Amino acid sequence: RFNPRPPCPPYHSPDFWDRTYKDMEPGDVHEWGGFDLNDLMNFRYEKVDYSHLLAGRGADASVEHGGSVGSDSGESSSGQDQSSESNIQQSSLAQWMGISQYSSPEEASQIYVQNQNNYNYVTNKPNDINNNNKINESILLLGCGNSKVGEQFIIHSFLGPIIQIDISSKVTQLMNRRYEKYFKEAPIKRMEYLVDDAASGLTSLEPGCIGGGVLDKGLVDVLHRSLGKIDMRDDDFDGLDGGRPNSGGGSLQKNKTNEGFDDDMTIRNIMKSVYRVLQPSRPFIFFSQSSPEFILRRTLGKSMMCREGMWK
Repeated sequence: RFNPRPPCPPYHSPDFWDRTYKDMEPGDVHEWGGFDLNDLMNFRYEKVDYSHLLAGRGADASVEHGGSVGSDSGESSSGQDQSSESNIQQSSLAQWMGISQYSSPEEASQIYVQNQNNYNYVTNKPNDINNNNKINESILLLGCGNSKVGEQFIIHSFLGPIIQIDISSKVTQLMNRRYEKYFKEAPIKRMEYLVDDAASGLTSLEPGCIGGGVLDKGLVDVLHRSLGKIDMRDDDFDGLDGGRPNSGGGSLQKNKTNEGFDDDMTIRNIMKSVYRVLQPSRPFIFFSQSSPEFILRRTLGKSMMCREGMWK
């Protein structure tokens, strides 16, 4: 069955994004969907169990509003405050990620200094193997673009470092120009930019080097929304199997660019890359404008990732 769709930009291409940022200035900001980290400092939400979707029972079960949060398998680190009167719960970003938020950026910098000489966050190796007091609360931002989210993490006194990656060398150059004074004059630098591709393994980072968590405000979402429809009637569909059903008559209209690139496989590779750099039990938080029954099916599905306990 063929489901016609309008043409989709080649989101996987560095050239596409370099052209997008070509005429922008360092001060220009584009936040996917109006994303603002300030809105997540303290929030209310409804926790909903979507395990029936990942088990492949179709879309007939009731679906309620909730966030899309994946955690590398291990003990839960969300730390939410449960409400005994309703399903509405309260939390903060620090609680949700299970990381520290200090009283001021200055205090966070002081704590960071104590760890800086003992631990290399990018290589994930201690400088002093005899020192066991290191804290790794590094945060990785996928597809950072010209967002101010990394800056907001510093302003809100998270320890960091905040490692921001983007496939576009143009935008990382713009961001280094935006924060040129910070990078030149700040005695303690808790933020950096790297050119890397989340769909190609995040090769600039060592395995297990991210001890705080990974946050994606729109990369997975834009790829997911550029794809064709998932046939939710097919219980055998594997949302990460490159768009192909495991068996039977299910179908997915895949997104192929003129280079034959498969965005569905891109999402699969992003999930693998994130798993590779996260330490055990650390969360991967991503946001989507799609309904959870669709975005969760495509990112997690009934894939080997779920069956082998990669994600919890």
